[in-house]
Amino acid sequence: MAPTERPWPWRMIVRGGFQDAWSTAPQTEKNEVFAAWIAVQKGWVDHGCRLVSTLDDELNMAGQPRGRQWNFYSLWEIPDPGVVYDLLNPFRTELEGEIRLDRYFSIETVVGKPILSLERALSDPSVADKA
Repeated sequence: MAPTERPWPWRMIVRGGFQDAWSTAPQTEKNEVFAAWIAVQKGWVDHGCRLVSTLDDELNMAGQPRGRQWNFYSLWEIPDPGVVYDLLNPFRTELEGEIRLDRYFSIETVVGKPILSLERALSDPSVADKA
């Protein structure tokens, strides 16, 4: 195994919160923003990332977050932590004719590695006996 190869994927949690611009936008504008948001995340896939799961915190909250900063979350496998800047850049870059997404969403990431011993123990009970 080469020194840069790892037996596990890097993981990234994305935490997102709605900004005033999202909350007050008419539905037609929200539809355009949502399409732009999806397009950016399709670009993440082009960077070698894989969406694992998503979570929308709408059961416990309506409107913008106050006590907590975040409304929605996603978990990704990413090829390397160095790719995160490129993944977030479309949220903070203003390009003519494109929607600047940080006007509508706050985004924060947490990057790390999986806890393989826990994942193995929970997916295969016989592993827990050996841990």
